[in-house]
This record gives sequence, structure tokens and C-alpha cells, in this order.
Amino acid sequence: MIGALYVVGPAGTGKSTFSGSLNEWLKRMEFDSAIINLDPGADYLPYEPDFDIREYISLDSIMSDYNLGPNGSQIVAADMIVSYTDKITEFLEDLDDYYVVVDTPGQIELFTFRTSSTEIVEKVSGQRSMMAYIADAPLATYPSGFIAQKMLYASVFSRFFRPMMFVLNKIDLVSDEDIQEVKKWESSPDLLNDAFMEEKGQMEKDYFVGILQAFKESNIMTKIYPVSSRDSFGFEDIYSQMALYFTGGEDNDTYREEG
Repeated sequence: MIGALYVVGPAGTGKSTFSGSLNEWLKRMEFDSAIINLDPGADYLPYEPDFDIREYISLDSIMSDYNLGPNGSQIVAADMIVSYTDKITEFLEDLDDYYVVVDTPGQIELFTFRTSSTEIVEKVSGQRSMMAYIADAPLATYPSGFIAQKMLYASVFSRFFRPMMFVLNKIDLVSDEDIQEVKKWESSPDLLNDAFMEEKGQMEKDYFVGILQAFKESNIMTKIYPVSSRDSFGFEDIYSQMALYFTGGEDNDTYREEG
């Protein structure tokens, strides 16, 4: 395995659609790619996983065995993933020249905020790991929504401490002007502060000024990667960042050579 990209983010941001579309894009570009589903509770996936944790973990069985409801069984299932990391690493053994896309559970807390999550990443891919935080473009066009997603992005970074991308998904649902405005907020927290105060007024101003100042002084405000999973827009930039970290920017075209 060249490296693994873990796709994380809140429910409804399009993580699974992004994961499947990126995997297919990599294949169309003639790169070796595989996709792993780590969501035991997924009822439907918009792709055919090469490795599926649902083959080993059943929510129905957990509910029956532990006398739990749907929410409790989701938590138990998420923690059980670490018991099957040997199965994942075994699957990866023959994928020396592959990029691997890892689709994580739909609810962010079931992966990011469980004690087992960092152990899963370490055992499966170690330092050959990147995180793609998937943000919702329509929500990000509101200053409060953008700030909320940046705070979640920061929390994911603090948990895994791996190279991360802030991926703004579903940009086909917003205007180009909206995207340019969000990019301005990313490059200038002062502009974001002004826009936020215009949206929310002066309530709790000092609190949010402190948060945005922390954004400015940290690496949280870096770069936005706008994508549309529907038409694969922006995937070349995602791949470029993966290649830069995993291979120093060199293309890996073994699929092309073997084909």
C-alpha cells in the first residue's frame, strides 16, 4: 500500500459518495486503488467495497447478543473494528502499489471520538495515513456553519495528528460566488469574523473573537479543497496532495504499466 486516505466528517456531508467517486476517479486515471468500508451500520453504499467490515460485524447480532438498541449497538460495533485490524492488514498485503480509500462510519463520533480509532489507524496504515475531513458546502456558506465545521476539523486533527485536507464537498449545490467567499474566510479570519458578526450580531463577541484568533495562530486555516463528488470536480487536487505526502509528488502508474 502506498498510503491510506481516511474519509471522516459529520453525517450527511457525502463521505461515502466522495469515497466511492474518488476511488473510481483514481481507477479512471489508471492508478491502482482500493476502497475499504469501515461502517458496520451502513444500510447502503454507493460503491462496491473491496473490503467490507460488515462481513465481520453485524449490528443485528450485537443488538441481540448484548440486548442493546440501535445507538448502543453502533457504539459497540465501532469499538469492535479494532479486533479485525488483522483482517484489514491481511487484505492490504498484496496491494503494494495501491492507494487505499477508507470510508469511516457515517456519524463522526463513532470513529473520530472513540478510544479505539487511533489504534485502528496506527495498526492498519501507521504513518502512511492521511485524513480527508468532508465539510458540507451549503452549510459552509454561512459564517457560523463554516466556523462549526472548522472546529470539528480541528478536533479530528487533534485526535489523529496526521496530514489533513479540508474538503468542501457538494459545491455543485452552491454558487461560484459562495465558494470564493468561503475561500476568502479561509485566508483571512478577520473577514470571517466580520461576516460572522454580521450574521449573528454582537452576542458573545469576545468568545468567538478568541476562537478565530486561535484559528489564525494555528494551522487550522490552511487550504480548502472544493469538490463535487457528483461530477468528480476537484479530485485531481485531492490526488496531488495524496501523492505529495505519500510519494513526494511522483505519480504511481503501475496500473498503466501492467495494463
